[in-house]
Amino acid sequence: MTKSVLIIDDDVDLATTLAETLRDLGYEATPFFSGREALERLLDGERPGVILLDLMMPKMNGWKVCDELCAVPALEEIPVVIMTAASNIKQPMPTHARKVLSKPFELEALLRTIDTA
Repeated sequence: MTKSVLIIDDDVDLATTLAETLRDLGYEATPFFSGREALERLLDGERPGVILLDLMMPKMNGWKVCDELCAVPALEEIPVVIMTAASNIKQPMPTHARKVLSKPFELEALLRTIDTA
């Protein structure tokens, strides 16, 4: 079974490249460039195997996306992997985040994380 990955990152180049790379490796990967847009798709029924989520985004940051996911029982079970370049995060990580990957990360580490999420 192909694992589906939903990528939420406001860095269009990173999200697009990551999605293309994952597709080339056999994953179903869909990039979203805003938390709101991704949440709308999830509320419409999209159910990825894992969500890769950037924390630092304008308008709706990763913490807010996690809060919204937790508010909907059908969405709170989707594994979330946090991707961040921030080194001095003041807030605790969302409780249901399975893993935190520091940007830049190695592709092999990302693939292991996706496969075990």
